[in-house]
Amino acid sequence: MNWITKILKAGQNIKERIKERASREELKSSKWMPSCCGSAPVLKETIFNEKQLNTCPNDNCQFHYPFPPRSRFDHFYGKNNWEEIDTPRIPDDPLSWPNDVYKKKLAAARKITNQRCSVLVALGERDGVKITSFAIHSLFIGGAISIESAEAILKACDVAIENKTPLVAWSEGGGQIMFESGLSLQGMARTVLGINEVKKNNLPYINIYTNKCYGGISASFAALGDIAFAEKSSMIGFAGKAIVRNQTREDLPENFQSSSELLRTGFLDAEFHRKEINDKIMTVLKILLKKNSVISSEQNETAELSIQTRKEAS
Repeated sequence: MNWITKILKAGQNIKERIKERASREELKSSKWMPSCCGSAPVLKETIFNEKQLNTCPNDNCQFHYPFPPRSRFDHFYGKNNWEEIDTPRIPDDPLSWPNDVYKKKLAAARKITNQRCSVLVALGERDGVKITSFAIHSLFIGGAISIESAEAILKACDVAIENKTPLVAWSEGGGQIMFESGLSLQGMARTVLGINEVKKNNLPYINIYTNKCYGGISASFAALGDIAFAEKSSMIGFAGKAIVRNQTREDLPENFQSSSELLRTGFLDAEFHRKEINDKIMTVLKILLKKNSVISSEQNETAELSIQTRKEAS
């Protein structure tokens, strides 16, 4: 067998292997998915349901899968107990990418998520407390923050100030969108200014990190919470682990950038399972708003002193 025959045979083997693999459409429509904590496939319905809330049922794993903003708001406020806030619309593709490549990505993302941009804003009520919130959809071009996404966050700040409500954010995504270059980077400064206006009006701002939160998101509005929570198994950082390893040439710990490690080092106030975090958010809000009759004034003063100390330290 000469070398040409060998190459042709190898090419045929590769083609046959590729044909044996499931296509993206087949994987999407399948009832099964790879397990996050084992080798055997698992039924999607055992994870993506109202009881599990897109989390692994294995107590030793508890991996948190993405949770779309509308599902998150339903879980937080209760179904039909919140309203979606209209946010400013910005002309698409400000840098006029060739072949409409960016416009096509936006159209595909909007079709998948039924959102205009990666950020969705809501106003609702829970336990008698009116709350403004926003959440990021990771399926919208990786949850990247565009000019329109930044405007949505600023709208959330305006709604919170106008209605004198606390602001709660669920932050995830890879940072500022590359298709808008420096224009999207301006959103980092603008959202920081927006959050600071909320604080100037003495309104609480709680940020919850969800998996994964990186780049300009973790370096701007997500880092400004009066209280910083995270869902379990979340990864949080600026540059990813692989990038840090390549730049530093060092062996990094296995739990590097994990929420559990960031809690240990003081970057987070607490991490919770998705099933319990809503009650924790409300407990803190009621303390800050002095609306919890069960908690004594002495405990309120202690909590306020602790929060004030944390602010001064930062």
